[in-house]
Amino acid sequence: MVMEKIPAPTFRVFQKFEETSKREGLFPEKGVVIAGVSGGVDSMLLLAFLKRVSKSIPFHLTACHLDHQIRGEEARLDRELVKSFCEAASIPLQIFSVDIPLYAAKMKMGLEEAGRIKRRELFEKAGEEQLKILNLVGEYRIALAHHMDDRAESILMHIGRGTGLRGLVGIRYIDGPYIRPLLDIRRSEVEEAASALGLPWRDDRSNVSDEFLRNRIRNQLIPAWEETVGYDPTPLIVRLGDLAFHDDEALEELATESFRKALLPDFSLSVSSLMSLPYALYSRVIQLFYLTMAEPQEGKKRAPRELTTMQLETLRRLSEDIQSGKQTRAQLSWPGGSVVTIAEGRIWLSWPDKTNE
Repeated sequence: MVMEKIPAPTFRVFQKFEETSKREGLFPEKGVVIAGVSGGVDSMLLLAFLKRVSKSIPFHLTACHLDHQIRGEEARLDRELVKSFCEAASIPLQIFSVDIPLYAAKMKMGLEEAGRIKRRELFEKAGEEQLKILNLVGEYRIALAHHMDDRAESILMHIGRGTGLRGLVGIRYIDGPYIRPLLDIRRSEVEEAASALGLPWRDDRSNVSDEFLRNRIRNQLIPAWEETVGYDPTPLIVRLGDLAFHDDEALEELATESFRKALLPDFSLSVSSLMSLPYALYSRVIQLFYLTMAEPQEGKKRAPRELTTMQLETLRRLSEDIQSGKQTRAQLSWPGGSVVTIAEGRIWLSWPDKTNE
């Protein structure tokens, strides 16, 4: 069951898994890998692959399962399947249970977002705890089972929301501690490999419900696209994501250099340097400036998040007004209680209500 011998269909998919992992440098040596396992076919195959590769790469594997308290008996069966598999494969397992509907209502957010936030919180905590328990000085990574079709769906969702270049990348191979070794593998390949290997899994009925946007894209939009144009768009959508990734990476490097040049000794930004940049670099420099300045300082904890397009455009418009002499000074409220001030050819950030914390 845990891949002592690999059938041919599974071996072909496992080779892709290994190629992706090596190319992207996904696994930490002498570290910890937390596998997010729902009991679905993709996460069960991921877990089986991780178990096998952990024999050649010295990392410690632990599975984590989260019961969202949404699906009642179905969720109990998911949990029992994951538990049984991990016991048979000698894989350590942590099971979490969180009332996601209650949390979502309390935080005034959707179920999908609430589930994602709690998963990240619990899985990251599990990674940190495993490093301490095992007395390791290495890293932890959290392996998620997103595949190529998931990435294409995410890109289309982002396009529908008017995304920029970063959103066109879609799901990334590495995103902080999160890794996605199945990202070059199609959903059909996942199912074929798991079947050939004889893996158990459970189907989540919510994946076929058109209540969720992702499901409507998967079940309606992509099939309609294929029927209309006569080809499967998924590989080409993912190719668009790859091109966007390389462009975004290049712009980030240029923005880092532009940020260094625009940063003044008092940690403000030069307005003239900023306004000489094309918008693609300007927006990235401002984001970098905000995220850098909003990092915890002198024991103060702030939670920086990216600025919105409206905030960036408002700052640029006010900077233009001040540079042209229409205004001499302007201030804007930014996230985390911060205030951005534009005056005397400079832009700087302050936290007036946190000075005495």
